[in-house]
Amino acid sequence: MHRSPCGPTFAKPPASNTAPGAAHWLPRRSAPPQRSAEKILKANWPHDPRAAVILKSAVSPTSTADFPPVDMVAAFRSLAPGSAAWKLFDHPSALRLDLSGIHEIGLPHLAGLPPSPVFVAEGAPGPVLQWSFLKNALGPARKILVFAGVSEELENSSPQNASAVVGRVLADATNKSIDTIAFDFNPGNLIRPPGLLNGVTATAPAATATFLAETITADVANLVGAIGAAGIDPSDAVLIAGPREVTWLNYAGFTNAIPSLGVAAKTVIAIAPAGLASAYQGPPEIQTSKEATLHRETNPAEIVGSDGAVAAPSTSLFQSYLIAVRVRARAAWCVAPGAAQYVTNVNW
Repeated sequence: MHRSPCGPTFAKPPASNTAPGAAHWLPRRSAPPQRSAEKILKANWPHDPRAAVILKSAVSPTSTADFPPVDMVAAFRSLAPGSAAWKLFDHPSALRLDLSGIHEIGLPHLAGLPPSPVFVAEGAPGPVLQWSFLKNALGPARKILVFAGVSEELENSSPQNASAVVGRVLADATNKSIDTIAFDFNPGNLIRPPGLLNGVTATAPAATATFLAETITADVANLVGAIGAAGIDPSDAVLIAGPREVTWLNYAGFTNAIPSLGVAAKTVIAIAPAGLASAYQGPPEIQTSKEATLHRETNPAEIVGSDGAVAAPSTSLFQSYLIAVRVRARAAWCVAPGAAQYVTNVNW
């Protein structure tokens, strides 16, 4: 074979094909470099963004199986990141269950569990203990419904700004409300789950000691001791208190304290995550509307009652140039007897 200095490569014909009338070998040209469709489009239509959209080939639609599993607690925490209750439910030792398609789950726990002997004499019979089993009812899930309004100018803002503002609005609307219900003393009903302190007797506050840290430590020790006395593992107990009390707890060296706006002043709560369970029915649902009418009231009524009375004050989103954000979710929680303890009127 030989190469012409100015032309393509030719294959030298064999001697048997040099006779007159024999077929001649065609030149073998190298293939031109291939360019991607995107490069061809950009070179010929550099200022046509719609052409790039047309160029994209069809793909299979995304299904729910393509998404990663939803972390329910993380989804709820994203609505109220400052809520001490959601932080507590997200503890690694706390039980998290799915109530989808389930009305209620009975969680057993041991009541009055005596220590079981582990050493016996050779040939001696082994002791058999009769334990008393009780159960906590987890569920049914109760509906959380939150409304908030934001300016419609937000729709023309960047997605980052919109996400930040809507997130702040939802957090402000739910942080304190969730904690106020989670850490109260009320029983559960058809509307809400029971408070984690329902049926719990308050621990007496420790007497004032010479040093403030000693008083704080004595209160915490009494709470943790009460959890252990109930047969619940208190090793990773979490302290819940108001911002002031958490500051003093941190000063005394307790780093397991979570501040909450839903806990009264001078009150400290200790909860063992080993005795705590939460459950959820699907992730939170977020919807928006520009046409609805809202009754701005903590105990809202129908916009127009059966007697024709109009609820006031009512706001038309269309007339006020607002966007309503509605969040719906279903959750439940329960705590084993003795796993939650609290003290009020602390002397610090």
